[in-house]
Amino acid sequence: MKQGIIVFAHNNRKIDYARMAIVAGSLAKKNLGKPVSLITDQSTVDWLEQSGAYDRAKKLFDQIILTERPQDEQQRVLRDGINKDSVPFNNSNRPSIWELTPYDRTLLIDSDYFTLTDNLNEYWDVDDDLLICHDYNDIFGKERTGYHDVYLSDTGIKLLWATTVMFTKNSHTKVFFELVNYVRKNYKLFSDIYRFDNRLYRNDISFSIAYHILNGFEQAQNYKLPPVFSITDKDMLYSVDEYGFTVLAAINGNENYIPARIRNKDVHIMNKQSILRNIDKLLETS
Repeated sequence: MKQGIIVFAHNNRKIDYARMAIVAGSLAKKNLGKPVSLITDQSTVDWLEQSGAYDRAKKLFDQIILTERPQDEQQRVLRDGINKDSVPFNNSNRPSIWELTPYDRTLLIDSDYFTLTDNLNEYWDVDDDLLICHDYNDIFGKERTGYHDVYLSDTGIKLLWATTVMFTKNSHTKVFFELVNYVRKNYKLFSDIYRFDNRLYRNDISFSIAYHILNGFEQAQNYKLPPVFSITDKDMLYSVDEYGFTVLAAINGNENYIPARIRNKDVHIMNKQSILRNIDKLLETS
């Protein structure tokens, strides 16, 4: 069975997801020892060429798979510590991974998910054809974890995190990704049924609902990839070296920060601007 890793990247005017994907892909390839492919669009490839990063991308990625940029661009507020900015983003085409992946068994990771261990290698041969991250771990544990980091809504189901997804390409997972896409296209309808805020499309929500439906509207037990260890966008990636990351973690209502060191731990860094401030060092050390 051919196994590999997929990263999506669609650049916008403010966030360079392509170079982030190079970092994420480099770390995943180095620590998991599997081929990595990029799903992107032509304008993002054009930017890679203009920025001088295309040669590295071509060398790193097993395949650079072109697809159409999602048309339903959204605006979301991203924090950078105490600062806020409204930025466009395009990530609604995740369900297309079933058709686009060149692998029989695929690990999907976000471009801001940095694999510093080989822990995910334990799941390639697990006898489940679909595994999704089932939990969220904040750097401070449960102290800063909100209810909606765990559940879809005040009365809803368990929230799954599409930050990491592993699946075998077969008829069952084809139905799953078709259902994810159906939920995406009928997001308002499902928000009425599941009682969540529909103002911002989230893959996590569509994946959670699709899994819930396919499991007979029951709480499933077999979707568990390791919890996503996360640094929120209120925190900041401060520095990078060959041994790991130093972050500034917000405390006391974001008025103060304390330094924390991350080594030998996979990490989801939500503060995109702080990643980009360190992108050259990340590219150097990944």
